Parts: sequence; structure tokens; C-alpha cells
Amino acid sequence: MRHDQRYLLTIGLLNAGLTVGWLFATIAYAERGYGSYRIGVPLFGDLTLIGLLNSGPVLAGGISGPFAWQAVRRWGARPALLLGCWLHSAALFALALAPLSSAITPATAWMLLLGVSLSGPASVLFNLAGPSLMMQLSGADGPDRLFARSAALSLIIGGIANLLAGSLATVWRVVLVESDAIAPYRLNATLSAVVVALAGLPLLGLRLASSRSPAPATMIRREISDLWRALAKAIIFAPGPLLISLGAALFIPYLSLFFRQRFTATDAVIGLLFALISLTTGLATLIGPHLAARVGRMQGVVLTQALAIPCLIALAFAPTLPVAALIAMVRGALMNMATPLFEAHALAQTPPEHHPTVIGLIRAAASVGYIAGPTISAELQSAVGFTPILLIAALCYTLAVMVNAVIFVWRGQRTS
Repeated sequence: MRHDQRYLLTIGLLNAGLTVGWLFATIAYAERGYGSYRIGVPLFGDLTLIGLLNSGPVLAGGISGPFAWQAVRRWGARPALLLGCWLHSAALFALALAPLSSAITPATAWMLLLGVSLSGPASVLFNLAGPSLMMQLSGADGPDRLFARSAALSLIIGGIANLLAGSLATVWRVVLVESDAIAPYRLNATLSAVVVALAGLPLLGLRLASSRSPAPATMIRREISDLWRALAKAIIFAPGPLLISLGAALFIPYLSLFFRQRFTATDAVIGLLFALISLTTGLATLIGPHLAARVGRMQGVVLTQALAIPCLIALAFAPTLPVAALIAMVRGALMNMATPLFEAHALAQTPPEHHPTVIGLIRAAASVGYIAGPTISAELQSAVGFTPILLIAALCYTLAVMVNAVIFVWRGQRTS
């Protein structure tokens, strides 16, 4: 098996394991009673455990970012990816071992939160090391083919794994543990933890070119200075993703719970629905470049994001599950097809040596909302339900569209 095929095998196993393990995590938290269980957080008071479990990984990922960056630089991409697999696996085992709220103590609640939060640093390691390893594994034809194959494989495996997650939960419930509402999710998480732990094995046989020696101190200082200049120029690309993340973080982590609580959707139906969302998003991503060619890159971004706002409002008042499912698919396709266009525009405006900095800034801004958003959403859900949350998210999306329109469309027309 070629080295690039080994990498793709790792990506396939990892995506399959993570999707199956985490799809029903929020539902499992609710079934365990974490929506009403509260723990004391210094400076913030008592907060619901279900919100903290969704916010914790993102916060841990942000804190660990500089250490992960150093790990990739010092150890190399392959060891960092292996460590990421093992941390992801440990987080899934923590999910599988999570007790009912009636049996949990503050100490075990914090241990559970720390265990689940390991998925944050694991994701950061993959985000930093994955592109670096793909560049090393690319042949004479360049990296485009491997990058495209990796992205396509992730979408395809994600869709299949969503179907598999729903089917497995149904099988566990009927065949093995029909009377236990939590056991199917435990078994999904346990199986996924094993798959993710094994996902790194194809990387063990890779023979890579030795990394270059560390740069002299003067070169490092110059690189830091260039980094700050790149960040100063790229900061205009951060407000839009930041505002979108503030809205998305309120409902995306709880979308499966929304379908379960409002429409009593079964595990199999939720798995099918998320598979369809993944499929429509993938197809929409392929349409994005054609739209950009017709109306302009940033005009296409603003247009698709604006069209997604009515979908989000309609989702808040959807009367039936089929209607809500259709709206969710259209909304997901419209919002996510704009992401590659936005990133392509950002990279087109910056020198190649600053591309990692710009992409890192955009993706960091797109994750900021997830630090506190899920916790805030959990508090709002217990007080007012899902409808106001979706409307607040629509407001955040509206602000993001207005900001992107002013910065990239209106200002561009004035300066052209």
C-alpha cells in the first residue's frame, strides 16, 4: 500500500469512528440527566453539565493550541497525528464510561469533563499536522490530488458513518439491551474508541524525509515579525466567521437533540438525516465554484449565507419532522458551500508563505463561539426551549452577512 493510501486509510477510520461515537453524544448526555445536573465553575457559578461537555473540548483545544503547534514542529507530523488518535480514543472511552446523573459526584463530573475535553487538543493536532503530512506524502503531481481525495473521503465516510451510527444504536437496543436506554450509546462510543485507537496504525510504516534543522534565532525572530504582519492584514477575514460561530454554537451541538425532543425522531432516523445533510453539503460544495464564476466569489458567499437565514428562522417553527429535515438540509448546504469560497478569497489576497496563518486565523475565529455557546444554549434551552435559540442564531448570521457584504462586496465596488 502506498504512503498516501495509508494516510487516507487513517483518515477514513478516524472519520468513521468519530462520527459513530459522537453523533448521539448530546442525546446520551440528556438521557443521563446532565441537562439538569449542575456543577460549580469558579467565577461563573453553577452551570449545566451538558453545556460544559459541549464547550469543554473547544476551550481545551484553544488552550492547547500553542503546545500542539510546538509538538508538530518538534516531533513531526506523523507522531502528532498518532497522539491525536490516542487522545480522541481516550475521549470516546470517557464518553462510554459516563455515569447517570444520579450516580455522579462533583469529582467524577470534573473527571468526565476533562476526559471528554481531550478531543479538543486531538482535533487541533490533526488540523495542524494533517496538511503538513499530506504535503510530505504528495508526489510529483503536487498536493492538490491528495488534498481533494482527503476532503472527499471525509464527506463520504461521514455520511456513511451517520447511517451506521443510527443503525448500530437500533441493533444494540433491539438485540442486546432493549430495556437500557443508555447502553446503545455506550456501545457505539466503545466501538468507536477502539476504531479510532487503531486508526493510527497505517501511519507506523511511513518513511518520511527527515525534517529540516531548527532555524537560527535571528530567523525565528524574523518569522515572528512576518507572522504579526500577516495577522494584521488577515484580521478583516475574522469578523464574519466569528459572528457565524456565535450563532452556530447555540444550536449545531444540539441539532440531534432538537430532532429527538421536538419530533421524537428515532436513532435510525437521526442517523439518516445527518447522512443526508452531509451528502447535500458535499454536493453544494461542488456547486460553489460555478456560482463564484457567475456572480463573483464574495458575492456568492454573501448570497448563499443570506439565503440560509430564512431557513434557520423556518426551522424554528417547522411543524413536522420531514419539513424540518428538508429545511436543515437546505440550510446546511447554503451555509457550508460558502466556506471554501471564503477561504479561497482570503488566500488569493495573501502571499503563499502566509496561507497557513490566514487559514488558521479564519478557523480559529470560526471556533470561538463554541467555547461558551453550547453552555449558554443549555441554559436557554431549560428556560425557553429551542425556538428563541434558533432566532438568536439567525440574528448572528444576519450580522455576519452584513459585515461580509460591507467589507468585501460594498467596499470592493467602491475601490474598484
